[in-house]
Amino acid sequence: MPVASLKEDGWNLEQPEVLALMEKLRSKGVPLGEYVQGRFYRGILTGLNEAFVIDAATREKLIAEDPGSAEVIKPWLRGRDIRKWKIEWDGLYVLYIPWHLDMNKYPSVLDHLKQYREKLENRNESERDRYEWYALQRYAADYYFEFSKTKIVYPDIAQNSKFAWDETKAFLGNTAYIIPTDEIWLVGLLNSKVIWWYYRNISSIIRGGFVRFIAQYMDTIPIAFASDSQKTSIDEHTRIIIAEPDHPNVTQLEDEINNLAYDLYGLTEAEIAIVEGRK
Repeated sequence: MPVASLKEDGWNLEQPEVLALMEKLRSKGVPLGEYVQGRFYRGILTGLNEAFVIDAATREKLIAEDPGSAEVIKPWLRGRDIRKWKIEWDGLYVLYIPWHLDMNKYPSVLDHLKQYREKLENRNESERDRYEWYALQRYAADYYFEFSKTKIVYPDIAQNSKFAWDETKAFLGNTAYIIPTDEIWLVGLLNSKVIWWYYRNISSIIRGGFVRFIAQYMDTIPIAFASDSQKTSIDEHTRIIIAEPDHPNVTQLEDEINNLAYDLYGLTEAEIAIVEGRK
């Protein structure tokens, strides 16, 4: 192990060729955190999902009783609903009730929540005086508006890359994250083999081979310096997959995205073999 590899911010006791490849990837781009200007956002913590998360039938009932209720009922995604390339929405909605909201405007929603009042009042005691019993425990006060934009979504824990694209203005639970952006090509890059290889080498692997997609690690993913034509190529492949994520041609399209990513980072055949576990 070369002494130069033992950096002050932590030692990475890996094979020299692995360390060299990681350094090469970093040199070919900028950290994702810098690229997206630190815009990694975790989903909402309701404090009591059984009260705030509703199905389609309940949504229809609340809106029928009070059409204004639609203003605070949002599509709801959980980490488990997010797959690689696609979202498998379970038809759920969330009652988005920020702190200090005037609930007189939404009588049917308030009546719905009253049946859970005792449980809601018994949430986190240390914060009981900060928000009303009917409000969400954490409502993303500083970035709630980002959920209504186009965005990359991903779960907080997974065994492989699970980045997807959302245009439904869905709100997410606290088992998932978002990156607000209009750059679909990033979904393709983040789902590529080279980025997955890099991520597994910088993050901690937990039981069952899972990794945590937390900002501490996501921040460092190198996003390659790409020309407009290179972005367009990945973008086009990604859009085709997103349109039909279960199509038989997806595997071929993924291989093509992987090759485009290898070219972006200037990988040699030997380095590709390392990424693909053939060396």
